[in-house]
Amino acid sequence: MSSSKTFDIPVEADSTAEEILERAREAARGAGITIMGDDAEGRFKGTAEGSYAVDVENRMVRVEVTNKPSFVPWTMVEGALKKVFR
Repeated sequence: MSSSKTFDIPVEADSTAEEILERAREAARGAGITIMGDDAEGRFKGTAEGSYAVDVENRMVRVEVTNKPSFVPWTMVEGALKKVFR
């Protein structure tokens, strides 16, 4: 496992936190990622692990990846998580 990284994922302006998390949970199931938490914050686990925080006011989800296999490029991890949380 390698170092951590934090990034923000923009979300639809008219989405509620509940809608964001509902879409994320559905997308995560198809990607082999487990989301544990509520519509404000929580953790995820798949190939990479970390946490998320939903910020509806600023229309984004802040994601912190705390563990990922060193052979998996950051671009792949970010791309997969952007598909889940958008």
